[in-house]
Amino acid sequence: GILEARHAFGVVNLIRLPMGLFTFLGPLAVVLSSPAPQLDSIAWVLVAGRVISCIAHAYYAWQILPRDRSALSWHPGFLKTLFVSGGWMTVSNVISPFMGYVDRFVIGAAVSASAVAYYATPQELVTKLWVVPGALTAVLFPAFAAQMARADDQTWGLFKKAVYWLFLALLPVTVALTLFAHELLTIWINPVFADHGAILLQIFAIGILINCIAHIPFTLIQSAGAARLTAFAHIIQLPIYLIILWWLTSTHGTLGAAIAWLIRMILDNLLMFAMCSTYLKRSAKSLINYKISILILITALGFSGALIPSTIVKILWVIFIAGISISMLLISWKADRQFNGLMNLKSISKT
Repeated sequence: GILEARHAFGVVNLIRLPMGLFTFLGPLAVVLSSPAPQLDSIAWVLVAGRVISCIAHAYYAWQILPRDRSALSWHPGFLKTLFVSGGWMTVSNVISPFMGYVDRFVIGAAVSASAVAYYATPQELVTKLWVVPGALTAVLFPAFAAQMARADDQTWGLFKKAVYWLFLALLPVTVALTLFAHELLTIWINPVFADHGAILLQIFAIGILINCIAHIPFTLIQSAGAARLTAFAHIIQLPIYLIILWWLTSTHGTLGAAIAWLIRMILDNLLMFAMCSTYLKRSAKSLINYKISILILITALGFSGALIPSTIVKILWVIFIAGISISMLLISWKADRQFNGLMNLKSISKT
């Protein structure tokens, strides 16, 4: 948090990249070096990696702080702020992962333990896309916080750009996952597994696109110091999701659980955008403009390609959607450059 607040993203990445690789290579080293590897040995290696990561972050955070710091000191005046803000963040950080994993336990109870594999495998595949909004919001959080602290009108422009660019970057990927769900699972696992899990992967691909976009308003709200709003949103979602999840899973099995998950993604997205409108000083309706309408149409067009039977046509369809997304990104980028150029000229002329 300190490193990101000081915009030391290079240092953060230099720590996270090797530690991220260690998360996979560490257990692999244990497996290869021991004739009978134990799970507890793998767990200890992962713990050691976390400790090393913590020490590295702490060292560089201390180095990057202002030079006038003399030593660690205790300031009880900060406790209230930390407990209030941190407490609400903790509520979100407990409820959100709980909702992320409770569906597997419900499937195990309502359907069977073996059905969990058909559900969890495609879900784990698509949720790896969270790394994209995660990397973006790590940069956006301090930027949003600084802009709102000084009541900067540029917050709205940055927010729009982040949503627009993130959506266009992820749309071709999620469309490809939807169109080639069966082929991917066939290659990765086997045809029998693909028969059970392809439809689930398609639902998860649509849901993950919706959820990744929700990371932007979520970050804006938290950077405004209103963590209680995101906590309330998760508190509201929890009972609704549990009821829908149990009902749909009991009646439709893993497909019902996936639909319940998609409903939660949509609800979460709507709540986040509705709540962040206050901090953007705009009404919730004003967030929907012609660009959003075009994106919705392109999205519907892209995912409708799942109905195409021919593999060649589906490949061309993904290329077509990717081409549209790249073209829109380039147009937006050029427009931003021209706008910034005009603003610089105005500031020079005033000087």
